[in-house]
Amino acid sequence: MKTISKIYFPLYFFLLTCFFIACGPNEPVGGSAQNVDNSPDVTSIVISADSNTANLNDLITFNVVTNTGDSITSSADFYLNGALISSNSYSFISEGTYVFTAVYEGLTSNELSFTITENNSNELTSITLSSNLSSYLINEVATFTVIGNDGIEYTTDSSITMADGTVLTGNTYDTTTEGTFTFTATYNSLVSNETQIDVLPSPASFQKNVLIEDYTGTWCGYCPRVSYGIELVKAETDKAVVVAIHRQDEYNFNAQALESLIGLTGYPTAMLNRTISWGYPEPNNIGQVINLTNGASDLGLSINPTITDNTMNIQIEVKFGIDYSLAELALVVYVLEDDLFSDQDNYTEYYGGASVLTDFEHDHVLRASLTDLLGDPIPQSSMTADNIFTQTITTNIPSNVTNSDNLSIVAIVVNSSGNGTPGSSNQAINSRSAYFGDTQTFQEL
Repeated sequence: MKTISKIYFPLYFFLLTCFFIACGPNEPVGGSAQNVDNSPDVTSIVISADSNTANLNDLITFNVVTNTGDSITSSADFYLNGALISSNSYSFISEGTYVFTAVYEGLTSNELSFTITENNSNELTSITLSSNLSSYLINEVATFTVIGNDGIEYTTDSSITMADGTVLTGNTYDTTTEGTFTFTATYNSLVSNETQIDVLPSPASFQKNVLIEDYTGTWCGYCPRVSYGIELVKAETDKAVVVAIHRQDEYNFNAQALESLIGLTGYPTAMLNRTISWGYPEPNNIGQVINLTNGASDLGLSINPTITDNTMNIQIEVKFGIDYSLAELALVVYVLEDDLFSDQDNYTEYYGGASVLTDFEHDHVLRASLTDLLGDPIPQSSMTADNIFTQTITTNIPSNVTNSDNLSIVAIVVNSSGNGTPGSSNQAINSRSAYFGDTQTFQEL
């Protein structure tokens, strides 16, 4: 048995060695291959630059990618007009035509060509004159700027001349005359383009009137305080337009829309231009009212009302000094009656302090609104500068009127943004009143 083992052991060792040689690390048992490279072959390369154009003294940088999308910029060689250059960047220091290519592992890229001439450089060859506006109102100042094709401003060193030969002092022009004016600029031997400006007349401006809407009633013992304040205002200025809105008495007018607009909480309440509360005590604050007439308004009104028999014919015009065509404006038209006499409760010291003011005179009493209380919209197309919007109303005298001889008309232009929302604007921009038979023109300043 020992003899047989000695004979077969060398044979066993020989076969085992052959097995390991046949099953080496690059081929598994079964004969299938390992680590086969299936990546696509690189068959072409493309060179590109960080800019498609270049000027004298510009630096341009190149990039190279393979058809497989890999960047090989750091491994490629770059050639200019067939000569190897040291990097993938190049600065153009002289005029000429430059052709660049890249080479990588025997593959040559496409060609990139640049033509550099003196006209490509930042040399100043032209200047451009411009104004800060294209049109000005008379007496405004036009300001000019001169810029070179190199992007540098040359205004200070340029001479700016009008078409009539007048040379400006500096770069500004005082617009004292209406018309169209042409200017050019000169810098060294360079002459600019012609620039035109239009000088327009100043917009029309109008007297600014203040609207007082007095929420009152004959039963309201504190309301004479506001009535007295109104008398003081009218003694100081003719720019106040007064409307007395009575509630819950013989002159009652349903003004719920206005009450909701201002958030009315009690009587008396006096509103200025619909949005401002007249400060308490009103007779001590007439300056608040008069201050609202200071300055000018950008729109004005005229009212020309007539009565024939029982018919009222009312022509209202609104003239716009500036362009309001992007605004939301509305027109309010009231019918008022004066000289209405009725006993008035009085808890104040005014008018002698009597508890009842017998046959107290009630003026400016609101009898009818010929429009929505918050206003009828004015067409935006009618609100351009210098345009006149005309509204003609023909209607019967309101049935609650006592004496048509005492009637007047109030017209109000309001900003109707937020119409009908409590606390919203509906601010009166301007207002005016007229008695029947008056012939009015615009109160232009």
